[in-house]
Amino acid sequence: MAAITESEPIPSVKDLASSESSIRRSALRAIVSHLNEREATSPLTPTQSLQLWRGLYVAVYMHDSKNAISVQNLITEVAGLLSVIAAKDKAISTSGGQDGVWLDTWTTAFWETISREWVSIDQWRMNKVLLLVRFFLRENLRLLFDAVAVDEPKSSAKSHEIVTRQVHVLESWPLSPRERKVPDGLRLHVLDVWSDELLAQLEAATAAAAVQGGQESSSESGENGVKNALTGAAKLIMAPVEKISKEALSKGVKMRAKDAVKSFQESI
Repeated sequence: MAAITESEPIPSVKDLASSESSIRRSALRAIVSHLNEREATSPLTPTQSLQLWRGLYVAVYMHDSKNAISVQNLITEVAGLLSVIAAKDKAISTSGGQDGVWLDTWTTAFWETISREWVSIDQWRMNKVLLLVRFFLRENLRLLFDAVAVDEPKSSAKSHEIVTRQVHVLESWPLSPRERKVPDGLRLHVLDVWSDELLAQLEAATAAAAVQGGQESSSESGENGVKNALTGAAKLIMAPVEKISKEALSKGVKMRAKDAVKSFQESI
């Protein structure tokens, strides 16, 4: 069994706040390199994850808003770090270690950071943050469905646990009905994009599973098994939205959540 070792230091994030784009880019490369090279058995602590996300958030915030393609590329790279994080958990799991120590900490730190910074976002930078939230959610959902598709032919227990833990993060932060640390503006944005992103990732994962099944000449029952597992995961991921549609303090949030639930039910 892989033993979790004492956490190693992280690179400084102060240069991500530099007014010079070249300095910010160099600092980002150092962080990406560190995360790629860091041993899976030395997971980030919650404090380290918050420090990194604070720096990454500032890097997005400071980026030139006038260059839409450049902004999108940066946000894609930052959100894409989820794949690096998920790979660390996979490495630990393969060695018989504890699952989820990387991904749960990383996603929690992201939502905590966005929730904390939300009220200070000005009108000129809000679109960048909205895009970051959307791309992060998209990547998160993609990883969850990928885990289900890979796991299902063997055993659904592991992927079910991964999905369940991430659902807990979502219902504790952006989709929490009553957590006062989460601004309603963030809740509303997540609910605005929720159905589109969830259904798009479900469709992509289902299509990929069908192609993979065809290449491997698997049985129709096996292909249906993966499809059913993906649909089941989608329903589990919808649970926080159903909950917030009933328990949210804000009437506007309740209505938006009900719309998301209706859209999902009509499309599934």
